[in-house]
Amino acid sequence: MELPSYFTDFLSAIRPTDVQRNTMQKRHKELRDRLVADEELCPLIVSTFIQGSYRRFTANRPPSGSRCDVDVIAVTKMHEDEYTPEQALEKFRPFLVKHYKGKYQRQGRSWGINVDDDISLDLVPTSAPTEAEKQAMANARVFEWDFPDIPDLGDPLTYNNLILEGTGYQFDLFNKAASAPEWKNQPLRIPDRDADSWDDTHPLEQIRWTWEKSKLTNGHFVNVAKAMKRWRQMKQPKPKYPKSYPLEHMIGDCCPDGIQYVAVGVTETFEEMERRFRPYVNAGIKPQIWDRGVVGHDVLERVSFEDFSAFLDLVKNAADLAREALNADTVKESANLWRDLFGDEFPEPPDNGGGGSSKGGGGGYTPRVKKTTIDGGRFA
Repeated sequence: MELPSYFTDFLSAIRPTDVQRNTMQKRHKELRDRLVADEELCPLIVSTFIQGSYRRFTANRPPSGSRCDVDVIAVTKMHEDEYTPEQALEKFRPFLVKHYKGKYQRQGRSWGINVDDDISLDLVPTSAPTEAEKQAMANARVFEWDFPDIPDLGDPLTYNNLILEGTGYQFDLFNKAASAPEWKNQPLRIPDRDADSWDDTHPLEQIRWTWEKSKLTNGHFVNVAKAMKRWRQMKQPKPKYPKSYPLEHMIGDCCPDGIQYVAVGVTETFEEMERRFRPYVNAGIKPQIWDRGVVGHDVLERVSFEDFSAFLDLVKNAADLAREALNADTVKESANLWRDLFGDEFPEPPDNGGGGSSKGGGGGYTPRVKKTTIDGGRFA
């Protein structure tokens, strides 16, 4: 059964809390203000903006003991012929020593900053963008993005209306800019210390693609992605990879268009992943999946064949369980099967469950102790 009201409650349960969201906003603003005030870095920085799952609205509340991880892009004026990837990253070290001593660590393409027990920031510098890149970002108001967005696109009702109607603050500006021919041809370049190279990345195309996919799925894609990422986080954390964006990318490729329920999207996406990728595993190879806007960059590049094969076995089991839950004849049976898939965060059925229709957008066929809402359900 589709159980839309149960999925509404489930998605509410896995979203970041208001306290976490407010803290993320505060810590991002604090980092941005410190960069602007830094005498050495300020002349080198064009602007900063939030990217990643928080901007795509596909992030979940982190598991207990983990931090909310926010990606911050620092668009710089550093030219690749003047700075190696190592030098570009090291340019930020004095700033980090001054403001985040004992809280930062080098990563392959960024600096990780554990600002407190609940929040970490990934500071990702870019090389100097072209004039076309800067203009495209300016047209999309990227440099004005704060955290959270205005209006709160984390509210699925607001988000769905903006997706389907294509209007709203920043949303329509972004999409108009994204329609420009030069947009898709202008990836940003970030330093890869391990490979000693500057690599293409296109976070803005990832965002545009996600919003377009949501439009094609009646606004449901982001919630399908959040549900399946939660399954990976809480129920099947091993093997460690693929996870995060590579997992979300595969979900996007396999999620069918035109879905009317999250439950259907989850089930059919699991099934399509198994169907699409099983021939590769049977042949002893790992598929290559190009990043949005960056042909030639494989999002599974750092995933081993062994891990991918083990992951696909988990997908097969999840697909079978999801199909059983979707086809169940009673609310009680269906809800308990969905709980087997997603864990205790998925609502329990009432003791007298056993009837009720699987249709109806607002649920309403099961008793509720409190009103169901998903205000601020955003936040890979």
